[in-house]
Amino acid sequence: MAGILLVLCFNLLAGFNDGGNLLATLLPTRLRPVLLWLWLAVIISAGPLLLGTHVADTITRRIVLPQTLAHVFEPALIASLAVVLVSWWQRVPTSMSLALIGAMAGAGAAAGLPVVWSGAVRALVGFILTVALGGLLGLLAARSGMALLRRLRRGLAVSLLLFLTAALEGVAYGGNDLEKAIGLLHFRGLRWEDAILLSVLSFAAGSVVGSWRIARTVGSQILRLRPPEALYTQMATGVSVVLAALTGIPVSTSQTVDASLLGVGSAENPRHVGWGVVRRMAAAWVLTPVSAFLVGGVCLWLFRIA
Repeated sequence: MAGILLVLCFNLLAGFNDGGNLLATLLPTRLRPVLLWLWLAVIISAGPLLLGTHVADTITRRIVLPQTLAHVFEPALIASLAVVLVSWWQRVPTSMSLALIGAMAGAGAAAGLPVVWSGAVRALVGFILTVALGGLLGLLAARSGMALLRRLRRGLAVSLLLFLTAALEGVAYGGNDLEKAIGLLHFRGLRWEDAILLSVLSFAAGSVVGSWRIARTVGSQILRLRPPEALYTQMATGVSVVLAALTGIPVSTSQTVDASLLGVGSAENPRHVGWGVVRRMAAAWVLTPVSAFLVGGVCLWLFRIA
């Protein structure tokens, strides 16, 4: 039971961090936040059904072995929670995937148990490639889409496109990021249906409670989002994360959103990009797996002497 509660806390915090990134790209719709959160919850729940559970399998089998995960489950979750909470408090969106993978590897190594280093490296490389692809697609989408959107009215047509690309982004999140919690809950004995339901509910609760902190940073300090910029960002993010989900690579939709924003901003006017915030986020990406690895080892040691 304690393990299940820790997973739900982890996913609640994902709502704080990742929910803010998703919400930021929907703010230009000017809908009430409550309606946006409800709509996102429905869309995200479709992700595992449409894209499968490849990422859940990676988290529970290809970073550490299942028998190893049983020994490091609680220390790894506590370590990843601590790392992400510090980043959220500093208003810097970080990667829940990097935190969890680093903590699992650190706790496993500290316990002297087998760690699937090839799986961890594959996940890290996949993260880097997905973020880079998001930035590149954001750049290309902005450059190719400017002429198209000039021909469309900025009213209904752009709003409908915005909701379509937001749906793609939400499905991508549900089929990738959300599956970390789904896989861990299933590992703890829950049925897939129950694991999906609890994951969606805990993520939605976290989004309602704490996502504004990150949403304001992403939606104004990196690049001031108008409907066209939000549209390009969602499209680039959705395509990148869906590809990662189909290959079973646990990535960060949040960081892909941020990279896509950077690509869009660079295409339109590099001077409008908040490069100071970008540097802080890049530093957080580098420090997150390293600090999670170390904190995971410390938490394992504390569990053993407790």
